Amino acid sequence: MPSLPLLDESRHFDVLCLGLNACDHLCLIDAYPEPGHKQRISRRVTSGGGQCATAACCLARLGHRVCYGGVCGQDEAGDKAGPWLEEFGVAHLGLKQKSGSGSQQAWIMVRAHDGERTIFWERDESLCLWPEDLDPDLIGSCRVLHLDGHFLEASLAAAEIAKKNGVLVSLDGERVYPGTEKLVSLCDVVVGERSFPSRLTGEKDPDKALAILSEMGPAWVGRTMGHEGAVLLAQGRQYHQEVFKVKAVDTTGAGDIFHAGLIHGILQGEKPEQALETASAVAAISVTELGGRSALPDQAELGLFLENHSS
Repeated sequence: MPSLPLLDESRHFDVLCLGLNACDHLCLIDAYPEPGHKQRISRRVTSGGGQCATAACCLARLGHRVCYGGVCGQDEAGDKAGPWLEEFGVAHLGLKQKSGSGSQQAWIMVRAHDGERTIFWERDESLCLWPEDLDPDLIGSCRVLHLDGHFLEASLAAAEIAKKNGVLVSLDGERVYPGTEKLVSLCDVVVGERSFPSRLTGEKDPDKALAILSEMGPAWVGRTMGHEGAVLLAQGRQYHQEVFKVKAVDTTGAGDIFHAGLIHGILQGEKPEQALETASAVAAISVTELGGRSALPDQAELGLFLENHSS
């Protein structure tokens, strides 16, 4: 069975996160209105979002050397993408700002009593990261390459460069495109949202789908299941982690942050079961404030949370 590659501590960056960034407009409401009715917003936050960009901020907050790569438009939202990353100490050497395209934006309605959200989003399909936008030296300068599977051609090219340079490749599995199966085969860690393994493999049974996913090449595979926790299959053994009980304010970005927590565990040398617990804890902390980047813990806060919530 495959194992995770050894990580070269001499690399300039611990992690390069390559994928989406966005501008999130979050609105806290008491309830979703009936069609044709109105609903007052009790609180509103505008911040950076996007799967890989948010994961990058979380990893930097946890003390790692992090770089981000992706695209944004030459508009007001795009002008904020870099500074929002800098707030967390994330370098954005791989961020390309492209003229003639609009940045991705999302309007997120968050229900106050349970933190569940409904997302309305827009993405200019002309805004894309291509293989020629990549810097091979930047990819080779990191210990871990984390992808979210968007910009598939660039993701495939980046993963191939990473493998040639002994870089661990992690994938946040969500969308399934023609070619996603090849991307999975280039990855060491693949964790998708609840239905990703079944949608990719065509196997309805979730445990069998994970096993098929593992046979494609990754050493660790898994899926996140919201309030039902998360599952990780590693070296032929399946681990299940229940969610930590916290007062959820906003679940936006919890999945992105789960991946950051898992990578943090790997960088710390944790075994699969411990890394899964770490990932779940980081995600749980993140939902306690409005906005996906508003409650990212540092290592001390994470350690205290795990100490207080240990079984």
